[in-house]
Amino acid sequence: MWNKEAAINFVRHNAHAHATGYCARAVTAAIEHGGVSLHHDNAKNMGKYLVLAGFREVYGDPIKGDVAIIQPYTGGNTAGHMAIFDGHYWWSDFKQEHGVYPGPGYRKSQPSYKIYRHN
Repeated sequence: MWNKEAAINFVRHNAHAHATGYCARAVTAAIEHGGVSLHHDNAKNMGKYLVLAGFREVYGDPIKGDVAIIQPYTGGNTAGHMAIFDGHYWWSDFKQEHGVYPGPGYRKSQPSYKIYRHN
C-alpha cells in the first residue's frame, strides 16, 4: 500500500545539501520506503516503471506524493532527472528550491517532463 507520507519523510531526511547525481536512486528509495517496489533505471526511463507500480500520468498542478520524470537536455546529465513533490518543494537527492527543474541548465533548457501520481 502506497504511503506517500513515509516516502516524503524518507526523501527529506536523506537529502543532501546539493545535487549528488543520484536523483533516481534517492527518489526510488523513497518510493520503496513508501511501500511501492520499483525497477531501478536511469531517471529518464522511470515513467514506465512507475506506471507498472500503480502510478498514472497526470496533468496540471502537482500534489503531495507526485513524481516528476524529466528528460535530459543537451549538455546536461544524460540520465535525466527524477523528483518527488512534498506539497511545497520538489525533492530528489537534494531539496529543489526553484521548482521542478533542479538546476540552471534544466531551467534554461526546460526539457519535457511528465508527472505521475499513485492511484
